[in-house]
Order: sequence, then structure tokens, then C-alpha cells
Amino acid sequence: MARTKNPLFRQVSGSLGGQIVYKQYHDMTVISKMPDFSKRKLSEKQKEWNERMSMATLYAKYICESKDRKARARIRLNLPPHKPVFQALVKAHLDYNKNIPINDLPDLTGTELDFNNVIIL
Repeated sequence: MARTKNPLFRQVSGSLGGQIVYKQYHDMTVISKMPDFSKRKLSEKQKEWNERMSMATLYAKYICESKDRKARARIRLNLPPHKPVFQALVKAHLDYNKNIPINDLPDLTGTELDFNNVIIL
């Protein structure tokens, strides 16, 4: 891993050819090889929370599709105008459903989404 404060790399971040990664850390750029996640094994809890996050994201996308639903969500969540509704909806969904077993939550991952069974916060 190489570190540089060279002004040419000041605004660079991302990957190059799937081999090299440029990362920004405070006042320097770090150049490293692309991390290898091929042998990574997720625990059951990590898989469960990934599933919960995808469900919360689908819920927030559904609410934000309509300006009317989005405005009602902003009022319901008591959000100021400068705060993003999408992030607040994801957080609210995760907080509300964190103690419910994943098997008891409605399935929102299919192509036909049924939001009639979902509790809209």
C-alpha cells in the first residue's frame, strides 16, 4: 500500500482496471490492490441484516416514488426540509422491525411487491 500527498492524486478515488484502488483518507491518497472478497463467509446474523436492509430499501423506494407519499412521510417522521426522506424511512423501517423475526416479516424481494401487508410507519 502506497501513500501519497502528490497534488495529481488529490481528487482521485475509485478503481483502475479492477486491479488498483485509490482511497482518500483525510489529507492523503492511499493506493492499494483491489480487496479479494471471494473467501468471505457471512454469518447468519449478517445475512439476516442484509435481508432486512434490502426490505427497508424497497419500502423507502416505494414511498419515495410518489410525491404525495413522500410528503406524508416527511410530516409523519417530523423531518425538516433539508433532511433526506429516503434515509429517514430506511432508518425508521429498520428500527420498527428490528425485534421482529425475519421469517415473520412480509416478503418484499419478489417482482410483485405487495405493500398492503406492510406496516407503513
